[in-house]
Amino acid sequence: MKKSMPKQNHIHRIVNLLKENRKIYCELIINDFKSRYNGSFLGMIWGFIQPIVTILIYWLVFQYGLKSGERPDGVPYVFFMISGAVPWFFFSEAWGGITTSFLDYSYLVKKLNFKVGLLPLVKLGSAWIVHIVFLAFTTVVLNFSGYYASWYYLQTVYYMFAIIIFAALIGLITASLAVYIRDVIQVVGIIIQIGFWATPVCWGGGIGLGFLETVLKCNPMYYCVEGYRKSLVYRQGFWEEPLYALYFWAVMAALSVLAAYMYRKLRPNFADVM
Repeated sequence: MKKSMPKQNHIHRIVNLLKENRKIYCELIINDFKSRYNGSFLGMIWGFIQPIVTILIYWLVFQYGLKSGERPDGVPYVFFMISGAVPWFFFSEAWGGITTSFLDYSYLVKKLNFKVGLLPLVKLGSAWIVHIVFLAFTTVVLNFSGYYASWYYLQTVYYMFAIIIFAALIGLITASLAVYIRDVIQVVGIIIQIGFWATPVCWGGGIGLGFLETVLKCNPMYYCVEGYRKSLVYRQGFWEEPLYALYFWAVMAALSVLAAYMYRKLRPNFADVM
């Protein structure tokens, strides 16, 4: 008898799924992005206007309206906050979208021959499009303000990948649960609201939080938000905190096991409860 081949790991299966279905995956992302603005005159253009206007509002309000000035480390508060808001908005939009992905595409879930595992990735891809525009415009604003581009900018690719992994894993867990318990969607919304303040978007190291900041660092998004900030503003390398990086990826490894287990357990009955 032939020995059974070992099961592919979860990440490998996802990569193969994307390769085999890349055409339909890209079409679903574009359609999902378009569907947000159906009926509007400018259509998909609104998806690019929104992040640009958000950055401009932050810039005008904090720089000229509130005259928030500089932080103790000499960085203008407006750039400190914007560099933290960019990754947080990506994560919050991606997680929220992934959580409702199976319900939003219930007609596809009920198709026996459709790869349901693509649906969370569709929402993730749609959020990523907006994020790229958001990030690009932020770098333009920073460069016009004297924070010129450097090779540290390349680190945003690493931290972007970290956010994608985190959002995909935690999103798959909540999306699988939301099919059975709709209240999960509301809970995720509340967690995202709380998370904005529990993550260093408007605050960061050096403000005297002490032990509380140590506790808040347990939130994986702390690592990603601070990573974007270090890449865009402070020009610090990701290798400068190896133990924290190890902690982040250890948490991702644990989440991947939990997400794969819950999806395999709950997936067979998705169509029956929708």
